Amino acid sequence: MSIRHLKTLVAIADKGSFIEAAEAVFVTQAAVSMQMKTLETDLNMQLFDRTRRPPTLNEAGMAIVPKAREIVRHYEQFMETPAMMDKLSGQLSLGSVPTMLTGVLPTALASLRSSLPQLHISVSSALSSSLITQVDRGAIDAAIISEPPSERPGLLWSPFGIEPLIVIAPIDSPNESAEWLLENNPFIRYSKAAWVGQMIDKYLQEAGIVVNDTMELNTLESIATMVYHGLGVSIIPQRNIQYPGSLSLKRVPFTNKAPHRILGLIEKENGNKSHLTKELIAELALAMGKNRL
Repeated sequence: MSIRHLKTLVAIADKGSFIEAAEAVFVTQAAVSMQMKTLETDLNMQLFDRTRRPPTLNEAGMAIVPKAREIVRHYEQFMETPAMMDKLSGQLSLGSVPTMLTGVLPTALASLRSSLPQLHISVSSALSSSLITQVDRGAIDAAIISEPPSERPGLLWSPFGIEPLIVIAPIDSPNESAEWLLENNPFIRYSKAAWVGQMIDKYLQEAGIVVNDTMELNTLESIATMVYHGLGVSIIPQRNIQYPGSLSLKRVPFTNKAPHRILGLIEKENGNKSHLTKELIAELALAMGKNRL
């Protein structure tokens, strides 16, 4: 059970709705919903009446709130002790693949800022291959990347989430299989310079799916925009959180089991920022919801 979930539960009780609670704890409304579903699973009980809109605390939920409030109060008192404030403060330089900047990372960072205001995180963006080199050279403390194709001596890899590959197509595309859509439309390829692009290329070859390449782009947003305008179809990782202003697209899973991208944080073994990265990994896993590892 996460203290973060209990804090959100208390915020819902205080504010009266998921929307206002989301603002109070600095996460999205979708993240609040996922946190409460996880909390209900952990407690093995329903806390909300979801037949009402918006959902309201039921009798069991209202009974839990005072206990949750007490736990949160003791936790915050503990975290305010000089020893803990000193330990979980300072600077953390973080690198990230571009797809995470409009995925779960903003949610995780906002939540972390709420609980650890003394911690300052700087963020830069690059492809996985570049970020892993920066970590190895000590240019940054840690990076959020796709799973490395091989082990890197001296570096510690901590996976926290999984994203299956899916096909995206214009919303008015025929209701056909992912494989049919790929073979009967222009193909917008995720850049092979990215590890996930290489994974996609390998899968297409192994599955014997022949595509008609028309573009090769390096961001999910640019690919989604091209697909939205009817210029082709593509394969992308299915993200747990959609970025603001996400386009209306048809998302089609593969008929046969498709590969998935594993996301994680990489840092130096026995690094002096491991106590900080541990907090970040926990928040990232929470933000991944059902796709966490």
